[in-house]
Amino acid sequence: MLVVPLLAQNSPGDIWPQPPWGRITVATNGTGTISVKANAYRQMPMVLPTPFPNITAVCLLGGTEVNPPSFIIKHDRTPMNWEFIDGAPLLEFGLFDIGPADMAHSLQIETTEQTAQFADGRIAFSALDAKIEGESAKLESQPGNHRIRFASSVGDAVSWDFKPTRWGMYDLELAYSSGGIDTELQFDLAGQTFSAKCPSTHGWQHYATLSIGRFYLAKSEPFTLRVSCKKLTGPAVMNLKAVTLRPAPEGGTITQEASGVVTLAASNAITHSVLMRYEPATNKNCLGYWANVNDWAEWKFALARPGEFEVEVWQGCGKGQGGSDVEVEVGGRRFDFVVQETGHFQIFLPRKIGRVTFDHAGIYSLAVKPQRKQAGAIMDIRQVRLVPVSATRDVTPVAKAFLEARRVVFLGDSITYAGEWVEFVESYVRMKFPNARVEFLDLGLPSETASGLSEPGHAGGAFPRPDVHERLGRVLEKAKPDLFVACYGMNDGIYYPLGEERFLKFQDGLRRLRERAAATGAKVIHVTPPTFDAVPLKGHTLPAGLVEYRSPYEGYNDVLDRYSEWLLAQRAEGWQIIDAHGPMNRFLVERRRDDPKFLLAGDGVHANTQEHWLIAREFLRYLGATEEIVSADSPDTLVRSHPRGAEIFKLVQQRQRALKDAWLTHIGHVRPGMSKGKPLTEAERDSAELTTRLRELR
Repeated sequence: MLVVPLLAQNSPGDIWPQPPWGRITVATNGTGTISVKANAYRQMPMVLPTPFPNITAVCLLGGTEVNPPSFIIKHDRTPMNWEFIDGAPLLEFGLFDIGPADMAHSLQIETTEQTAQFADGRIAFSALDAKIEGESAKLESQPGNHRIRFASSVGDAVSWDFKPTRWGMYDLELAYSSGGIDTELQFDLAGQTFSAKCPSTHGWQHYATLSIGRFYLAKSEPFTLRVSCKKLTGPAVMNLKAVTLRPAPEGGTITQEASGVVTLAASNAITHSVLMRYEPATNKNCLGYWANVNDWAEWKFALARPGEFEVEVWQGCGKGQGGSDVEVEVGGRRFDFVVQETGHFQIFLPRKIGRVTFDHAGIYSLAVKPQRKQAGAIMDIRQVRLVPVSATRDVTPVAKAFLEARRVVFLGDSITYAGEWVEFVESYVRMKFPNARVEFLDLGLPSETASGLSEPGHAGGAFPRPDVHERLGRVLEKAKPDLFVACYGMNDGIYYPLGEERFLKFQDGLRRLRERAAATGAKVIHVTPPTFDAVPLKGHTLPAGLVEYRSPYEGYNDVLDRYSEWLLAQRAEGWQIIDAHGPMNRFLVERRRDDPKFLLAGDGVHANTQEHWLIAREFLRYLGATEEIVSADSPDTLVRSHPRGAEIFKLVQQRQRALKDAWLTHIGHVRPGMSKGKPLTEAERDSAELTTRLRELR
């Protein structure tokens, strides 16, 4: 038996005289924990010093790597028993024979005298201040050892009234001892009830912790915790030492995806906190309310395929709130970063903070710990991703910026709303970059302009053309895009000859779009307008020189040529421009040499599948697609480039078409005659199912 030297006063920060086998320290972080670290695994009990704080839980933490190198302890927190002999607490190492004798290990002892919520979010309900109901139950208290002895009465109970500082998911645990037969207990708290059988601990001074269940505390409001005996099966019930509510993740087990990526979603985090919590609202879905610098988040994840990974933190931060210092711990490495303002706490941008190498498969953890708070709050986090370095080595800088977006919103007129070119682009990304988490949302609206103009008698006089600026604010607020792809121009000249005033309206409309996007942190990529073809409209176009055009001007494609030239000239100002108009003009001329009746749009405006592919392939050229794909005249080459290409394209089509009308209705617009689609929650559910199937294919 190993006896640790005594310490007269166990205040935070005190350190016991260190034994030759390891180290014992009291935590200074307000968690009420004591750390015991040993250089080797000891197959013997350990007597702790007295006076020692009241113990509520003891656990063995994960061990270090030993020979052979493939051996790793996967029990990151194994509960241990403890006992009291002559008033001194004793830890029973001999019961946990899970590693070689020379393996280093760590213990964590949780203590409290009074009921309290600790800095790590744990709430410990102590026997010392419980309300006792009944005749036979009573408090037995000695220095460092408080317990409520339940005797033979089924009607006995104990309770606590408490107000927590945060809502969220918790694990419910009981610290107790029992020398009799299993007894069934009932736990009532915050409107929820749990039942549990408490196995014998083989002694009334021999304590253990028992996991009761996981529950969600919906509000940070006062509640009562009550423990009672539901069924007595022996001569006595138990000795109750404490009940603990331990922060738990709200999501499921985190496993490595087929692509090698590990996604640590906010819902999967264990929030060691008194304020910070997972906020499940649709527009949040993040770790938020992070105003306490001592609050931190932790994820546990299973890694099946080790290697080198890029650590990517998706953080949001409001105006004037940036500058806090944060540390990420993972795989034995520490990475520091400074929180950046993103314009809003729910505008999330990926931050690549470093690379970490995992040599072995196993269970790992990642922690995000603020070090210094700059302003009122630190940040919000949507997710942390570990991306295999090998998966991004062949990504062009342009494609990398595109793929780092969380959500890409496509804006435009009826050609964008029809969406085939958007579906081709998304299919390419799903095939080429299977680990990409970017979400594509097609919010094109038929008849729309960026210029705000409309010709007389549009739609037979039924309604004027909608202006994107009427709904742009709602798109920014509700869809929260990181990137816009805007394809305007076809309707912006309202099918009139080139007019300086109309041309300036088009230019001003695009500038305003960019300014409003930039104010939220969103970037913009422009696509030049598709070709207008007067050939299929022969006899239904009008010549130059008229005051009013109730049918398109016969030379309207020349107007679009000019609009496209202006857009391309903005590259000198740093604008990202994809030219679909010029290549489409050339393609049409070449095909008409052999087939004068060849068409890309049956009505001269609305693109067929061939024209949609021509737009898409210029976008894929921008993303760095191979020459084989960008030189193909049809999407067949793209589909054949992946063994499951046809299935991927079909699922992408289904997902896009399930979402667009629902999202357009959710955002709101002024164009009549549009389908409302499904309710957004239902459409999002369908989309999630299709996304899961897409990941399985990839």
